[in-house]
Order: sequence, then structure tokens, then C-alpha cells
Amino acid sequence: MDASHLQLLEIGFYISGILTALRFLWFLAIVILFSVAGLGATFAGRPGSTGSPNAPPPAVVFFIIAGVFGVIIVFSLIFACLEIYAGMCLKKRQHPILIQIVAAFYCLSIPWGTALGVFTFMVLNRPSVKSLFNQP
Repeated sequence: MDASHLQLLEIGFYISGILTALRFLWFLAIVILFSVAGLGATFAGRPGSTGSPNAPPPAVVFFIIAGVFGVIIVFSLIFACLEIYAGMCLKKRQHPILIQIVAAFYCLSIPWGTALGVFTFMVLNRPSVKSLFNQP
């Protein structure tokens, strides 16, 4: 029974890791869009036209937004790797603390992540499951 629950959690971690990695592609598209818009604003700007109502916003605004999304991309990739690694740890019955840390971050993502995080805590806190992780 415990083995099947751990296997279901493993599958959930893999699916969530893949979805997080796909979210990375979406944010990458946004970064590219704002970078291109920033370059376009740089080339479209003419000296002396900053006060006119049709003047584009400063190019630095687009690059700041692209930078913020770039940071989000880095954290998404790190978390996707952690999710997939936690799934592998569930399969090997290793590193229960790491799995619980990832599950705690899952709880911030409503509704799928919260359910997966809570179920992870419920399963990993059983004495029978703790004994599976303590076996050599």
C-alpha cells in the first residue's frame, strides 16, 4: 500500500516538474518579446522626441521587464530540476527532507500543488513509510 502511494507521489512530482519546465518556455517567449520591443523602442527613438505624446517609452523599461522575467526563468528551471530530482528520490527512497522541502513549496501553488504537497506530507509522515526510507 505504501509503495503504491509513493509511486503515485513520484508520478505527481514528475508531472509537476514537466509542467514547471513548460512554464519556462512561456516565460522565455515573454522575455524575447520584451527584448525585441526594447530594441524596437531604441531604434524608433529620435533625439528631441521624448516629450511628444507619440514617443515610445524608454528602452530600459523593456529590458528591466525582460530581466525580471529572466530571473523567473532561472528560478523555474531550478525548481523544475528539484521537482524531478525529488521524484527520483522517492523512487530510490532517499532524502526525505528534500522531498518535504519541495512539498512545502508545492503548497504555495493552488490547487494542484497544494494537494500534492499535503498528500506528500501525509504519506511521508507514516511510520511505515519512514521505515522504508531508513532501510539501507
